[in-house]
Amino acid sequence: MQVSQAEQTPDASLLRVLGNWDALALGFGAMIGFGWVVLTGGWIASAGTMGAVLAMITGGAIMGVVGLTYAELTAAMPKAGGEHNFLLRGMGPRWSFIGSWAITGG
Repeated sequence: MQVSQAEQTPDASLLRVLGNWDALALGFGAMIGFGWVVLTGGWIASAGTMGAVLAMITGGAIMGVVGLTYAELTAAMPKAGGEHNFLLRGMGPRWSFIGSWAITGG
């Protein structure tokens, strides 16, 4: 079995495709976007059976999109660390430190 040239040499660097504002918008959206999770219980209690079913289907679709986003970021940056690594690569060490502690505090 022959191995191709691309499989023999490890990738020395990955391209930086997110700018500082892009990474900031991603982080801000993630933190603000979590607010709906806190309010979900009250919404479902007042929605009734069909409202609860619709909420679960909608929530599942949204989580599917979030999962695909994380899958894409993880494939682009295959190192352990999750959000810390994404912020480190996108915005540098200072914002990575602040963002990681903000996620931990949240």
